[in-house]
Amino acid sequence: MLRKRLNQIIAIIFIAISGVSVAQEMNGFIPGNYSGITGSLINPSSILNSKLYLDINLAGLHVNADNNYIYLAADEYKFMRFFDFDADYPEHIDEVSGDTRNFYDWYNTDMKNVFSQVRVMGPSVMFALGHHAFGLSTAYRVMASGSNVPYDIAKFAVEGLDYRPQQRINFINNNDFGVGALALAEVAATYSHILYRRNQEHWSGGITVKGLFGTGGGFLYSNNVDYLVPNNDTLIVYNANASMGISAPLDFSDNDVLLPGNMFQGSGLGFDIGITYQKKMRGHSPKVYSAPCEIPYQPYYFRIGASLIDLGKVNFKRNLRTMRLEDASARWYDIGGSDYATADELFRTISFEFSGDSSQLLEQDAFSVGLPAAISLQGDIHLRNEFYVNATWVHPVRLYEAQVMRPAQLALTPRFESHYFEVSLPLTLYNYSHPRVGLAARFHNIIVGTDKLGGFFGLSDFEGLDLYIMVKLQFERGNCLRFKKKFGCGNLEYLQKY
Repeated sequence: MLRKRLNQIIAIIFIAISGVSVAQEMNGFIPGNYSGITGSLINPSSILNSKLYLDINLAGLHVNADNNYIYLAADEYKFMRFFDFDADYPEHIDEVSGDTRNFYDWYNTDMKNVFSQVRVMGPSVMFALGHHAFGLSTAYRVMASGSNVPYDIAKFAVEGLDYRPQQRINFINNNDFGVGALALAEVAATYSHILYRRNQEHWSGGITVKGLFGTGGGFLYSNNVDYLVPNNDTLIVYNANASMGISAPLDFSDNDVLLPGNMFQGSGLGFDIGITYQKKMRGHSPKVYSAPCEIPYQPYYFRIGASLIDLGKVNFKRNLRTMRLEDASARWYDIGGSDYATADELFRTISFEFSGDSSQLLEQDAFSVGLPAAISLQGDIHLRNEFYVNATWVHPVRLYEAQVMRPAQLALTPRFESHYFEVSLPLTLYNYSHPRVGLAARFHNIIVGTDKLGGFFGLSDFEGLDLYIMVKLQFERGNCLRFKKKFGCGNLEYLQKY
């Protein structure tokens, strides 16, 4: 009974937590001309092209999870059950194993992928000054991913080794696959500048530099595992090459929390870089303005952007455990009955089973975990009046063995935007195979959206969710009156040649 309940919990976690996206990329809001400092998440040059000269993000939250393996059936799923700890999930009999389960899976030979992220967006600001724009942002991010995980390993991870249909089969996996996780505080500075403009041609470039302060991280990476599970309690590994590590504010011998004195276990740097071309409706004006708020916004026919995002890594040097298996083999008996109360017990047991010595394979070497790096292209067309349509492509880039990997996505987003109201309908192709429909709205300074609407209303099978909300103060170009009323500034003495 305990094993059954544990497997149910693992399945739900696989869906709802381990399962922050699409990184979805907030496709309903980020492409818009009122995204302000938030737009720098996809392309740092965007802050110079915003309809805003001043954008202040007071607070925000983005929760995202998705996977291509575990799901809840649409006709059995209710979103509010996640808020009820005593909720009863409908159960069914698995046709293959005969076991009772309350989730379904896509049990096929496809590689399994999962990504999750929770981003708490702290106080942030963007300020445009003619040829230049500056941004400063803060955030706390928790993210995890599993990429190219073989289907048999995913099945055993969720079901346990007692899944009989996969027993007594020699699985040989020679593909690279990995799991990565990061929890970090982020302080970022963004700068954007006009690179070239002539008549209606307009080029701008931008860069974001991020200070990363890791509170925890971990990874598992393998390029080969050849194994067999003969029964519920035995694992035979014929050959394995893998590395793993963990760092957290914990005493690994007894799981005592070491906060607050040992909150940060590592640090690092991250970078975003981007460029944007715009075909403006009018040529630029040489007029001199007395204040940045007076500089008008120049509309465009279309714009095209390219960027590299989330380059960098966190280097962990404190409170860590690492291990490496090189052409390792083992016959691990009674693995089903093992109970690991601490991380040290787990690592020592693995070392003993693969080397005969509980400490031989243990290391305390520093390690790094990479950010979910990606390349992105963005295109935006001004259709007419307040109507636009955007296309965004994001593709993951593996730079390190130990790395959080974001999913690929292709999004098409029509939108209506005005000063006080904006609504968009992002249509996203997740990992180039799973379609998603979203909805986002901005009511003056409050933004609410999702890139995955079906996750809330049972419109489709539930394999993840996406939700973001932000509260901002926004000041539009060419309008100094609101700034004066808001902050009591009756005399703005700034001279800027535009």
